[in-house]
Amino acid sequence: MKRLDNYLGMTVTTMMVLTILGLLGIVTLFALMEELERIEDGYPFAEAVRYVAYTTPRRFYELIPYASMIGALLGLGTLANNSELIVMRASGVSITRISWSAIRPALLLVLVGLAMGEYVVPITERIGQHDREMALSDRLLPESGYWYREGDTYMHFSEAQQEGVLIGVTHYIFDEQKHLIRTLFAARAVFHDVSDKEKYWLLEDIIATDLSGDGADIESFASLQWNTDVDPDLLRSEILIGPNKLAISELKAKVDYMNKQGLNTERYQLAFWQKTLQPLATIGLVFIAISFVFGPLRQVSMGLRIVAGLIIGFAFKIIQDILTPASMVFGFAPMLATLIPIVLCFLFAAYLMKRTA
Repeated sequence: MKRLDNYLGMTVTTMMVLTILGLLGIVTLFALMEELERIEDGYPFAEAVRYVAYTTPRRFYELIPYASMIGALLGLGTLANNSELIVMRASGVSITRISWSAIRPALLLVLVGLAMGEYVVPITERIGQHDREMALSDRLLPESGYWYREGDTYMHFSEAQQEGVLIGVTHYIFDEQKHLIRTLFAARAVFHDVSDKEKYWLLEDIIATDLSGDGADIESFASLQWNTDVDPDLLRSEILIGPNKLAISELKAKVDYMNKQGLNTERYQLAFWQKTLQPLATIGLVFIAISFVFGPLRQVSMGLRIVAGLIIGFAFKIIQDILTPASMVFGFAPMLATLIPIVLCFLFAAYLMKRTA
């Protein structure tokens, strides 16, 4: 039986690996074609290739659920076409045992994806996005700069550099009645990471204006220490990459920080739950693949199975994309918006398996 389990697992694993490599090649090619459209604007070809290479790990991570499902369809479908599944079932091998042999490779892909999503994707995305922005405009921030809020202080940064340096830092400080009481402009801010408990920005060449009285009192300082929870990593994640490209631990830290500041966290909570529940989504899609092979797609061609897998994947993605903004508009929990498509997968698979039985 162990040899049979290994044979089943190897067949499905091979198909999953071939599927993810094939899909990755296609989406990477389209990404490169999109980047090459910018060459007319002085964007170097080498930079376009480098950006696509740096963002490839993120594409690999995002394709795992769909590649697992299509790979399971193709792997088990190949065995079904060769009548091997019929022989196995006639020999007393249960559908549960066959299903577990198909799920194991998906779990391996999930583990690889979790490691990449946590330790590889955020790093390569930051490098790729930074190099791309600098190649396109020599600026990390847009011409209008970047706005950020911390409590009652609104901040504007004219430019941000990779090494923990901000250029043109302006603070607008409001009281509880939302009246502007103080502004502060610094030509530059440099981040100092002294220890885990001592981190701060050193503002340089400062002009501070106090508006709390009847007039405006202006003071100048050579330097001031700015103690804040904002650090270069937090800014880079905010400026360079969206929530869906952050690690789960970074999303958790971001949500905690924004909750402390009273900011809206829905986008980051959605990204957090989508990444956290991705393994469950992968297993749900694989279950659909298994139920299809033992049910409606038992005797169809390989091409039809690929088409069926693509349709299921698109349907799952569309439901996710509909529920994501819906959760923000109607105010239901981000976790629920992520969980509904996954539950639908399991219910649909269970329905098909029940019909087969």
